[in-house]
Amino acid sequence: MRAFAYVIALFSSLLLLDPKIGLWRGLLWIPKLLMAALAPITAVLGGVSIISGILRRDKWTIAAGVWGTAVTLLHIRQVTAPRDDAFARAFGPDWENHIPPDLRRQLTPTRWQIPGRDPGPGSIQCDVIYGANIDTQAELPADILLPPEGVPHTGLALLFVHGGAWLYGQKNIQKYPLFNILSQQGHVIMDINYTLAPETSIMGMVSDVQQAVIWLKQHAGKYGIRPDRIVMTGQSAGGHLSLLTAYSARDPAMKALNPHGDVSVRGVISLYGPTDMITMYEQMEARFGPYANKRVSLELQNLLESRGYKGKALVEGLPGFMGGTPAELPEIYRLVSPMYYAGPHCPPTLLVHGAHDFLVDYHYSEQLYNALRLAGVPAVFVTMPGCDHTFEAVFPRISPSAQTAAYYIERFLALMVSYL
Repeated sequence: MRAFAYVIALFSSLLLLDPKIGLWRGLLWIPKLLMAALAPITAVLGGVSIISGILRRDKWTIAAGVWGTAVTLLHIRQVTAPRDDAFARAFGPDWENHIPPDLRRQLTPTRWQIPGRDPGPGSIQCDVIYGANIDTQAELPADILLPPEGVPHTGLALLFVHGGAWLYGQKNIQKYPLFNILSQQGHVIMDINYTLAPETSIMGMVSDVQQAVIWLKQHAGKYGIRPDRIVMTGQSAGGHLSLLTAYSARDPAMKALNPHGDVSVRGVISLYGPTDMITMYEQMEARFGPYANKRVSLELQNLLESRGYKGKALVEGLPGFMGGTPAELPEIYRLVSPMYYAGPHCPPTLLVHGAHDFLVDYHYSEQLYNALRLAGVPAVFVTMPGCDHTFEAVFPRISPSAQTAAYYIERFLALMVSYL
């Protein structure tokens, strides 16, 4: 039992670690994700170790159990801590009163519970075509989740853009319990596929996302939504595309992609999305550049491609995706960086980010938040202590951090129903 207690203590300690060296950050990513999501179970196992140590009069087992339990309980306390003050700063001290009373009663009452809510899906329409990519001319499909029969529509639609480093991923509207909860509250969810690199450029992706907004507005009446109540959201690369589309709606270069459509939105939610592509390039070079010599990169590329992955694109990183480095293409990097569009015209924004994110540092969201606040834009920044990249996607029905993030996403969307 002592060995078991030591294992619990060791793995729970990962919640405290945030190494700055790229290699270690990568190696600890999955273990840290699991420990954050399974913290409640780890706390229970730590308690079992304490009891076992007491019965056996083994002080080392007791000590290890106490450590593991204390660290995980501290993590749970930190990630589920109230963030109401952040909403008060953005929307006023009476922000909850701006949520329609009927909708307020439907919101999840607590930031965390076991098991988390999942009321089951409403009506799903699969593979609805919303446009075509400007480079490949391939059709763009989406899945649409409607409120169950008898649930009043709020008129709000949430447009979800998946993550995957602009290279991977696809729509999966049944993946997240949060979508089902939101549909039960009367919201419509649209989960889109967009064209990935290297089949299209970053501008091609932006065009895809813009087309989704335009299509949703054109079909608003069919789905019981209002064209002025569309909120965008996405994870990582999807968060970047959501922010970029929402903030650049008036930019001539971006508007030229779909000149005859309105791509303005009511609000935007970013889950750990990159906000400054120049800074991201510099960060990636500093963290992972020393481990990416030519021979290792070629071997990694061959290994990835032998297993069906886009090895060349992954190894080349941002320069391959963007067409060059920031020194070579500074204007392009700025053009696709949401940070450079921050201003009074931006819609209300919710930024959710893990404090230990090893791929997209949480300072990206912090800097954007500060710029938005300075411009007078209602913005909320929610950090998750000890949490890493994609934290909300791992065991969301157990994870305290995933449920807390969902709790505040619910409230942000509820505010957007009546926000003017």
